[in-house]
Amino acid sequence: MKLLYTSLFSLLLITIGVMTNAQETDSATGLIMADGWETVQSTCTECHSAQLITSNSGSEAVWKSRIIWMQETQGLRELSPEVEATILGYLSSHYGQKESSRRPRLPANLMPTNPYPVD
Repeated sequence: MKLLYTSLFSLLLITIGVMTNAQETDSATGLIMADGWETVQSTCTECHSAQLITSNSGSEAVWKSRIIWMQETQGLRELSPEVEATILGYLSSHYGQKESSRRPRLPANLMPTNPYPVD
């Protein structure tokens, strides 16, 4: 019984630790509520859902290229330098470049034999 209580107490501590490290998100948009999120919400969701932001990632240069593309092809207005810097800082900090979103290839020795003729 003591082992059960010890395990439950440990689980509770782990859960509390995870909850305190988690970043709070806006319930309406799903955006991480940190410096600059309101600017991103008010500027970016004029034209598209916040889900388009939260499902993407990129370095500051990648996010900048997306802003330029939206201005050149989608009618996004010119942003003041301050607003653009706030948006780029927020996006690159909270939706930054990921290492990789795919698993590595299987080694050739683990691949099955190809049953089809190769030309």
